[in-house]
Parts: sequence; C-alpha cells; structure tokens
Amino acid sequence: MRISAPGKLMLSGEWSVLELGVPCIVLAVDKKVFVDIEENDSIIINAKDLDIEGVKANFDEKEKKFEFVDATELQKKRLVFVKNAIDLTLRYLSEKNVSLKNFELSTNSESTIIKGQKVGFGSSAAVTVATVGAVLKFHGQELEKETIYKLGCAAHYFGQGKVGSAFDVAASTYGRALVYKRFDSEWLAKELDSNSIVKVIETGWKDFEAIPIELPENFQLAVGFSGKKASTKELVLKMKEFKQKKTGEYQNIIKQIEETTKRLIFALKQNDKNAVTSLIKNNRTLLKEFGEKSGMNLETKELTELIETGNKAGGASKFSGAGGGDSVISVCFNSETKEKIEKEWKQKGFAPIKIGMEQEGIIHNR
Repeated sequence: MRISAPGKLMLSGEWSVLELGVPCIVLAVDKKVFVDIEENDSIIINAKDLDIEGVKANFDEKEKKFEFVDATELQKKRLVFVKNAIDLTLRYLSEKNVSLKNFELSTNSESTIIKGQKVGFGSSAAVTVATVGAVLKFHGQELEKETIYKLGCAAHYFGQGKVGSAFDVAASTYGRALVYKRFDSEWLAKELDSNSIVKVIETGWKDFEAIPIELPENFQLAVGFSGKKASTKELVLKMKEFKQKKTGEYQNIIKQIEETTKRLIFALKQNDKNAVTSLIKNNRTLLKEFGEKSGMNLETKELTELIETGNKAGGASKFSGAGGGDSVISVCFNSETKEKIEKEWKQKGFAPIKIGMEQEGIIHNR
C-alpha cells in the first residue's frame, strides 16, 4: 500500500508560533512525500532519494525498542525521523495489543527537492507523518488524523532535538490552510516519561489547535527558491540565545508578529484582499527587523532580492519559514500577476516553483 502526506509553506507567524497560545497560518502544498509498505520476513527500510537501500531493523516487542541492525552512522542520521516514527507507532500498536508484522518500507520525497536541494517544504515532517500512517494502515488501523498528528508530532519533535512547533506536522496531517497553535512541549515530555504512549495519544493535548481557514477567492501563490537551504534547527537554537539575552526586544517583536497574524486571520475570514496584501508585507518587515536585532541573517540577500522583485511585480512577498535561505512566497489575486512575478524572478536568475494548495492531508493512495 502507498500513503502520502503533503508539504507545507508558512503564510504568517514565523517564530511567534514557538510561543504557547500564539497562532500561525500554515498552508499544505502539493509537494508530497510518499511511503510504500508491504509485508516482509524482516523489517527493511529504503529511501532511494537519500541513497539508502536495504537497511535492516528490528523491533523488540518485549523491550519496546526499535533498532537498526546494519545501518551506518550516516544512514542512522538520515533516517532519524523514519526511525522515530516507526518506533513510536510500533510501541503504540503493541500497547493496544495489535499483532505486529514485519514489513519493507520505502520513502520517496523527490517532489520536495528542487535542483538537488530541500527548499523548505517540510519534507522531514511529511515523511514522519506518512511513515506513521503507513505503519498504522499496514496493521489494519484507520488513518485517524488526530492520532497520526500526535504520533508524528512526538516523533518529529524528538528527532529535531526537542525544538520546533510541529506546525509542519499539522499541515502534513490535516492538509488545507490551518490556523495552528503549538502543543505544550514540556507537558508532552513529562507525559511521555510517566505514562503509556496510548494514554498520551488518547488524551487531550494542552494548547494545541489546528483549525481550517478558507483562503480568499482567486488566492494565488508564487514560490521562488533562493538557491540556498536553511537549517531551521540551528536557527531555533540561536534564537533561544537571543531570547535569553535580550528578552524585552524579543518579546516586543514576537508580540507584533502575533498581532499581525491575528489581523491576517481576520482579513482572510472577511475576504479582505487589500488587508491581506498589506499584512503580509508588514509581516515581512517585522521578520527582517527580527533578524537584524537578533544578529541572525534571517533575510539573506537572495531572499531580499526575491521579495523586492515580487513586490515590484505586484505581489505581497516574504520568506516562508525560519529564514536564512529556502523559499519566498508572493501572494496575489490574479494569474497575470503571478506569471509576471515568476517571469521577473527567472530574469533575476531564480527558480520559480510550480506549486498548488493541497486540500487533503495524509491519504491512502492505494
């Protein structure tokens, strides 16, 4: 069987979403990750786009532990999200007294890679979600999205070294455009330490929200790749230092990003296209200021050129995600403007990415 999960792009709320109770707006996009799974005599993992094939693994049901048998250190590093997803899901199934079976699992995230590089579509979250779904479905379970989000969220959170908000996991699970608020990570860590996985998954999660929101009529999204990938994990760790050293400056900008995002949510609900355009540009200004005050190069010169070119062509542009590289989004409300933006980017030597919104989240393809 084959399971797929979409990638994501952030419309608004970068960095502020790391704070509890603060919303972001995330879009599921049609750059998907696919996971194929079939019965086998032993557990085998393949990830051909990562040059990984035939890695053996084992799940000790008595010890509730999943381990690779013959993986190199590099393979273990590249498969950390797949490993965590399989481990947590098998432990969850074992606790529910589901009879476990061995399988061969193959991942494919080629559609999230442009010119050999990841461009910020959240492929690690998508592969985590699709892997959780594949293992559940293979064992006769329904693709219940809240369960998949929670298992995927825990697997991805710990795979990233306990950083991030898991908004990308939500997009890959639920699809559509979402107003998302993060879970309480300290609470989750304590719960997983002291309770069974089943209890943690089946209880309500503090502060977490993922609510669909409709986009305005004729909403168009142009996406351009800066040519450089970013390391979100490294940026988040550096931002923690800024928060600790200059708490007042940090909180001031976070509050402004939060207010801009809340106003954008209202504008989307009101179908107020002029306000949407203005607020996205304001979000860009705040993110640029955030990068300057934190001493981190969030809006690189390539991102700046993409953004300003998109704005001059009639869009409302900003980087999407943590910054430091990856992609720029430019929002407009007619196809002619979108085509103009993409044409101008090409003339500047940047690669526009053909992309669409994805209404469905994780699905069983066959």
